[in-house]
Amino acid sequence: MHRKIMFGTVAIASLTLLAACNQNTSSIPANNPSTQTANTSEPQPGSNSETLSAAKDALAGGIGTLSAELTSTTKGFAEAAAQSDMYEVQAGQIASMRGHMPELKKFAKEMMDDHTMTSSQLKGLLAKNAPDITPPTQLDSRHEGMLADLKGAKDEDFDGRYIAQQVNAHNEANILMRSYAKDGDNAEIKMFAAETQPKVQMHLDMINDIDRMHRAADAQARNAGTNGTTTR
Repeated sequence: MHRKIMFGTVAIASLTLLAACNQNTSSIPANNPSTQTANTSEPQPGSNSETLSAAKDALAGGIGTLSAELTSTTKGFAEAAAQSDMYEVQAGQIASMRGHMPELKKFAKEMMDDHTMTSSQLKGLLAKNAPDITPPTQLDSRHEGMLADLKGAKDEDFDGRYIAQQVNAHNEANILMRSYAKDGDNAEIKMFAAETQPKVQMHLDMINDIDRMHRAADAQARNAGTNGTTTR
C-alpha cells in the first residue's frame, strides 16, 4: 500500500513537472543557437523559475525515496550513499555562500563536514569488505539537476529551495540507511548503515526545525507587509 502511494506521488510530480516544462519552453524557438548554448551553461542566480524548480525537486525526491526503499544490495547502497554524500557536500558549499539564515549556513557547514566523514568511512568499509565495488565519483543527472536548481534560484528563493531539497534528501537518506540496515547483504556495511541512520535522523530533525523557522519568518514578513499596506 505504501509503495502504491509513493508511485502515485511520483506520477503526480511527473505530471506537474511536464506541465511546467511545457509552459516554460513553449515560447523558445527550436533552432535558436544562442538559446541552445545558454541552456548548456552553468545556471546563474535568478535564472530559474521557482515553480519549475519546486516541481523538479519534488519529482527528484519522490524517485529517490522510492529507490532508497527498494535498495538491499551493497552495490546499490554504495552508489546511493555516495551520491547522497557528494550532493550534500556540494549543496552545502553553495548554501554556505548564498544562504541568508544563520542557522541554515551553520547547517550547511555541518552537512559538508559530516558527509565528507561518512563518505570516507564508507570507502574504507568497501575497500575492506567489498573490494569489487567502487562508489561513483561524479553526480548522476538527478543530483546534478538539484544542484542546478540551487544555483539558478533567485536570491529571495534560495533558502526555501535549499531547505526543501534538504528535507527530501534526508528523508531519502534516512530510508536508505534503515532499509539497508534491515535487508542489506553485507554484515559490516549493514552495521555502518545502522550506526549512520540516527545521525541522518538528527540532520532531518535539524532541517525540519529550520524549515519551521523559515516559514514563520515568511509569515511574519507577509503580515507586516499587509499591515503596512492597510495603514497607508
